[in-house]
Amino acid sequence: MTNTQIDHLFRKAEKQLSDTWKSVLESKQTELIQMFNTYGDRAYGVWIQDFMALVIEPFQQEGYQVKAGFNRHNSVENWGPPEERERCAWYFIHNHEGAPIGTLVLQIYHSHRSFFVPRAPQLLFLQVTEREDILTALSQSTTRVRWDRKEERTHTLEAQSITQWEYATDVSLADCLGRSESEHSSWSLDEALSHWGRYGWELVSVTPVDRKMIAYFKRPIRSN
Repeated sequence: MTNTQIDHLFRKAEKQLSDTWKSVLESKQTELIQMFNTYGDRAYGVWIQDFMALVIEPFQQEGYQVKAGFNRHNSVENWGPPEERERCAWYFIHNHEGAPIGTLVLQIYHSHRSFFVPRAPQLLFLQVTEREDILTALSQSTTRVRWDRKEERTHTLEAQSITQWEYATDVSLADCLGRSESEHSSWSLDEALSHWGRYGWELVSVTPVDRKMIAYFKRPIRSN
């Protein structure tokens, strides 16, 4: 399989995902809610099984072997708050001879509080096929977080009734620190922090990394 073929089939799979995840959710919502209330997160596995059978069709139609369904062992869930937890599930792609050639990864966002999908699922393609290599790749945020794929989130009424925060970082604070005590207390550091403060950002903490210093800021999200 060439890179061009991979990209072509991947785009078709993405379209299938876009066309099916929500329709399957809406058609079985009552059943899935009842299942969640009884069995918890298993309900999401049932939902995934239904729409992934359609998502992998482009690969299967070209003779590639991909197993549908949802295998909890072939997944990892490490990221996000309980209201928007991210799980990555992977599906091995084998060629016509049965040799592994890549891995299709499904990013699914879900709530542990109730059956609720706060964000559209997305697909990734990894060229690695060993479990440890997949876990290593997914542990890097640059693999999973794609600014060109940013999606709008659907918030519950509960989320609308609590104070929400946004965060930002600054990696340039070390530029304000010289070697002498006078330089440490100079106006440049005060000005750098005040520049954030003028726009409502509060300094939360700082972390030294190599020769830089990462500053973490937060502020309440303003209601419209």
